[in-house]
Amino acid sequence: MNPDVQPDEAASALSAVRRQQEQVINAVLVPGWYWWVIAALAVGLGAAVDSHREAVLAITIPVFAVAVAVLTAAMIFGGYRRAQVRSTDLLGPRGALRIMVFVWLLVGTILGAAFALRAGHLRYPGTIATAIGAAVLVAGGPVLMRSLRGIMLSNRPTGPQ
Repeated sequence: MNPDVQPDEAASALSAVRRQQEQVINAVLVPGWYWWVIAALAVGLGAAVDSHREAVLAITIPVFAVAVAVLTAAMIFGGYRRAQVRSTDLLGPRGALRIMVFVWLLVGTILGAAFALRAGHLRYPGTIATAIGAAVLVAGGPVLMRSLRGIMLSNRPTGPQ
C-alpha cells in the first residue's frame, strides 16, 4: 500500500471501481426489448399451434426456435462483448434459483392455462395461454433482472482477489 495516498483519494478510487463494476453488471443484464420480442414470438407460436395446420407448424416452429436462439445469442454475446465478467460467483445459488423459479412459473402458467382452456372447450387455447405467458414474461422479466442485479451487486468483489 502506498503511504502517500490520502484517505479521500482512496475513497474516490474505490468509488470509481464500484461504479465500473455496476456498469459491467448493468451491461450483462437482459434488456427490456428482449422480453417483448420473445413474448410476441411465443404468442405467434401459440396461434400457429391453434391453426392445426401442418404447413403452418412446419414453418412456424423452426422460425420460432431459430429466432429465439439468434436473439438470445445476440443478447448474451453482445452484452459480454461490452463487458468482461470474470467472476462466476456473481449470481450465486440465489440468482440461479430465481431464474429456475421464473422459468418454472412461466412454463407452468402457460401449460396450466392451455390445459384449462382446452378442458373448458374454449377456442384458441394455445394463443390465449401463450398470451397469458407473454404477460408474465413482459411483467416478470424486468422484475427478475432487477432482482438479479441486486444479487450481483451484493456478490461483487470488494477488494483484491
